[in-house]
Parts: sequence; C-alpha cells; structure tokens
Amino acid sequence: MKGHFTFLLAVVALFVGMEAAAQQLAKPQATLIYSIVRLVDWPELYKDQTFVIGVVGDKMDITRELRAGKGDRTVRGKEIEIVEYASIKEVGKCHLLFVPNEHLNSFTKSGTNLSGQPILVMTESSYRHPDISVINFSVVDGKLGITLNEENAKSRKLGLSKQLINFAR
Repeated sequence: MKGHFTFLLAVVALFVGMEAAAQQLAKPQATLIYSIVRLVDWPELYKDQTFVIGVVGDKMDITRELRAGKGDRTVRGKEIEIVEYASIKEVGKCHLLFVPNEHLNSFTKSGTNLSGQPILVMTESSYRHPDISVINFSVVDGKLGITLNEENAKSRKLGLSKQLINFAR
C-alpha cells in the first residue's frame, strides 16, 4: 500500500511541476509572439479590420499573458484581437494560431484543412518541430527558443524577415 501511495504522490508532483512550468513559459512565449509578428508579412493583411491571434484551448495561460501584454499594440496598424478556440475544429479566421502541446495531437490529425492558408501556426514541442507548424517553441538547456520551418511559411505565403530567420538559427 505504501508503494502505491508513493507512486501516486510522484505522479501528482509531476503534474503540478508540469503545470507550473507551463505557467512560467506563458509570459516569455507571449513576449516572443509579439516580437515575432513584427517580423512576418501576411498577404492582403491590409484588407482585414483586425489582426487575430487564435489559441487552441480554453482558459490557457498563454491567452491570459497575450491579453495582459497586448496593451495598445498593433500589427501593421491593425488592432490585435485574441480569440480562444475550444478545439481545432472551431478555428476560424486568424493570422496567428498558437497550438499548445496538449492540443497538438488533435491538431496534427485534423490540421490539414488549414493547409495553404496564410496562418502563422505556432506550436510548443520540446521533442520535435511538428510538421504543420511554421514556428515551434522549445526549451533547450532551460532556455526558451524557437525553430522555424521556412518551407511551411513559404507554402502559406508568409514572408519572413531575415532577422527572424537568423534568430531561429
């Protein structure tokens, strides 16, 4: 019985630690997102009223941090709107779509209907750069970094600045 309790305690500690790590990453991720959007060109953005940042999942830490850091920021003169989608199937028109790690599996299975659209898909996977993602956040040696898939950006008709390309290397 003592062994089961110890195992259960270890599992709970692991989940609490993972939750705390996710909360700690949300603020620097939001800061990086606001820096990155200045370095990307979207086709025909001038036609849109707002710049929409979508987040897959309800009540995500990243959503809270994006809203807290938004202030009066704009992207190419467009007001920023932050939208949460309960699932990947609900994703509507957005310019940037953040897919948290816990929603990545459902995204890779059904994300093909977003293929070719000018959406900057951002993910967070420390193990690999997901195939459908343009930019992936990962933690290496305790530091948050990004990897970039230039081919995915090109297929989505997104222009990436040399500064962003060099930063991702």
